[in-house]
Amino acid sequence: MKQVTLKFVRFHCLDRHHCAVQYHQLIDGIIKRFEDLYSHIKIESTIMRNWYQLMYTLDKKLPTDDAPDIFHTCGGGILEELANKGLVYDLTSDMDKGWRDRFIVASLCPLRFNGREFAIPLEQGCIFVWFNKKIFEKLDLSIPSTFDDLLTLCKELRRSGIVPFTVGNGELWPGEFFFSHLFHRIGGEDLFVSDFTISPNYAYIRESFIKAAEKLIELVDAGAFPEECDTMNYEQQRMMFVQGKAAMQLNGNRLLNYLQVEGREIIDQLGFFSFPLVKGGNGKQSTIFGGSLATYAMSARSLHKEEAILFLKSLTDEFSARDIIYKMGDIPALNHIPYSEYPSPIQGRMAEKLGKMEKVYLHYFKYLPPHPAGVYLNTVARLLKKDILPEDTFKAVEEALSYVSAKKFTQTGGLAI
Repeated sequence: MKQVTLKFVRFHCLDRHHCAVQYHQLIDGIIKRFEDLYSHIKIESTIMRNWYQLMYTLDKKLPTDDAPDIFHTCGGGILEELANKGLVYDLTSDMDKGWRDRFIVASLCPLRFNGREFAIPLEQGCIFVWFNKKIFEKLDLSIPSTFDDLLTLCKELRRSGIVPFTVGNGELWPGEFFFSHLFHRIGGEDLFVSDFTISPNYAYIRESFIKAAEKLIELVDAGAFPEECDTMNYEQQRMMFVQGKAAMQLNGNRLLNYLQVEGREIIDQLGFFSFPLVKGGNGKQSTIFGGSLATYAMSARSLHKEEAILFLKSLTDEFSARDIIYKMGDIPALNHIPYSEYPSPIQGRMAEKLGKMEKVYLHYFKYLPPHPAGVYLNTVARLLKKDILPEDTFKAVEEALSYVSAKKFTQTGGLAI
């Protein structure tokens, strides 16, 4: 049988406190299992150590004959832009042959554009408000059903000397989790686009964005976050929760994996709930935020599509699903394993709740091009310090998007791409 080499571009963070490091080992194991099964196929991995390095590599290589056969993606606006350029293989016809049945329905949403699917997820991050049941019971607190209830809850916790939410926003993304939820809960579906400056919904997006910024400041005024949150890192965020100094955190199911090492004693005290709705808003709690650390697409230029599909299917088989649950302590985007077989009851409950969701949204910054995404993350960080007005937050992101659009226009000689 003819020997085939599949070029595979992967992203794995080297930060020892980041669970993506463990996915490096997980994928290595899947590759070995695949190569043992298909001895004529060799997987040649190139590992990117930085997300922007990955974006740069894909931008340069996907349009060329040196394109990888398979590449890492988080979906959202960046994948959509590549798909619109014809650089990503359309997996829809392959999914139609029963492959789609392996996946939790909501997990494919960030990877589907115009009814077509362009990538597959192995696992699924789903963001909930985690809370310490012991603190809630001691203070006779209830789970909030509205944003106004959440504000009241934060004020009550502060009066009791407890930080409501632990947030280590030195890394920028933890604070952004709040903005993404508020943006969606206010504006509803179809707000998260890669460039709102050219969207027919521009006025509505602007209104929803500014209202979300105002609501975030209301949380700040309610004392929701640590005073030093802008300098805390993610590890410090987790430890504040483990030590009982904070009652809640807005975080993904992967937190459970950290707590197995950092604070097993708190696991039995854990509860979770969906981020509450905003009165008068159009968002639904059947939409959940999250995203996959292990999502893969195929180049449209691949000369080995049949072999690449075999590998993608191996990534999403029952063996992989079990590895994700039992080795990673994570939740697969796959439905091979009954919830009752999950080793942790709370992990099984979260997986079951995810399975009932209609949509999964990536966080807003993952829909934006790299430069505007960076501007957006930094302006949200300034909101947490009340160092910028809501209107100016929107204006900063708008200017960054306009700059990118103008640059593309110039580089193509005045032609849209």
